[in-house]
Amino acid sequence: MLYMVYLEDVPDNMAIRKPLLEAHMAHMARHAQAIRLGGPIMRDDGSAPAGGVLVIEAESRQAVLDIISSDPYYRAGLWAQVRIHAFRDLINTWRGNA
Repeated sequence: MLYMVYLEDVPDNMAIRKPLLEAHMAHMARHAQAIRLGGPIMRDDGSAPAGGVLVIEAESRQAVLDIISSDPYYRAGLWAQVRIHAFRDLINTWRGNA
């Protein structure tokens, strides 16, 4: 099943993001087979990240939560809000790419 994960950063996010970027990316790489799409949500002026979005394929919501909760950004308190929703990719199904 696919899950959409919305990650909203705390206001003073760059103090956490910058020093942990490499560790976060290594964590993402360890889960690359499950991550179908991912990247930062940018501030309205495009100057810096304000959070992130991931689409993860997993057996359960708990499996997604396990990936997120073991991320260095999560453990450091970067994300003020984490939302996980089951997701259905209709667009690629219609295109025949699913």
